[in-house]
Parts: sequence; structure tokens; C-alpha cells
Amino acid sequence: MKIGWDTSHLEFTIMDYYYFGKLSDLLLNSGFLVDEVKDFDTLNRYDSIVFNYPEKPFNDSEVNKIDSWVRQGKVVIFAGYYKNEDGVGENINGITKHFGLTLNLTEALDQSSEDPYFVNVVSRTGLRGVFPCTDTVSGGEAILASKVGNVGCQIKLGMGKLVLLGSCVFWDSFSLHLADNATIATKLLAGEEI
Repeated sequence: MKIGWDTSHLEFTIMDYYYFGKLSDLLLNSGFLVDEVKDFDTLNRYDSIVFNYPEKPFNDSEVNKIDSWVRQGKVVIFAGYYKNEDGVGENINGITKHFGLTLNLTEALDQSSEDPYFVNVVSRTGLRGVFPCTDTVSGGEAILASKVGNVGCQIKLGMGKLVLLGSCVFWDSFSLHLADNATIATKLLAGEEI
């Protein structure tokens, strides 16, 4: 499985040892090939494509390419952050609204959690995760639910799917070990159902 981790929209980088070293190691040890991709137009070479906290807006041509990639069987994942920090939510919504998925630009707080910013989530298959600093999401098919709303949804198009996640840090080096986060991350990136 080849993963293209986009950096053309100023995303957090997978090769940043401090923040994503544990995810990078997990993926490599699980048989994934992971590349940071600076040239948006080469992302079509990958099975799964990740836009993790994109700080730069997408243009219409990129929307059309993403639509085409999903229909051809790619898994495309957008991961946001709470409160529209750095305009990331608006940048993501600029793409995902075309597919009927939306970051709600909120601050989800789970009062049942030890830390309300660490939202407890459950997948459709029963995996339990923790999504720090998450936004809620709407539209499509819910794949990750919490007491404060859905934090993950997807839409299947053609042979692929587009996934929208409310948190870009559930798989960082500080959160990957929490609950089933590592399993959720690898299954999402492999295009498997969670």
C-alpha cells in the first residue's frame, strides 16, 4: 500500500520526527510505503492520499482531480482541527463540500472525558479511539461517533472513498498510543472499514 502524504498545501509532514515519527514508524513496520509529496499532480501515483491540516486553499482544478482519483479507487483522507484554526477548516470545506461532507468549525468538548479536549470516539466496528482537539463533521456516512457528534465520516464514489476526520492529531506521536488510535489509523490508510 502506497501512501502519498501531501505537503503542497503546507500540511503537517509525516516525516516530522517529533510530531509524526511514531506514525511513520508504525506504517513502515506494517508494510506501508509512505512518501511526502510536494507536487500535487503526482499524488495520483498513490493508493491513499492524505491532506493533514492543509493551510493553503485548494483550487477548482485540484477539486476535479481529487474527484477523479476517488472515482478511480483511491482513498483520500482530509484531517482537520477544531475551531477553524489557521483557516484549515475552511480550506478543507472548500473541497469536501463538493462531496457533501463538512467540518462544522466547532470546538468539540467531551465532558465525560478526563480532559474534555480529548474526545472519546467509537467506530462502526467497535474500535475505540481518542480524538484530541477535534471538530465535529457532518454529511455522508458516519464512521466515528462521539457523545458530542460525529468526528469522522466518508462518502464512497466509484471505486474509492473520501474520508473527513475532525482531528489531524489523533495519529500524532502523543495520541497514536491512546485506545485503538493506531488501529484506526492503519485501517483508514489501508482503505479498510472501521
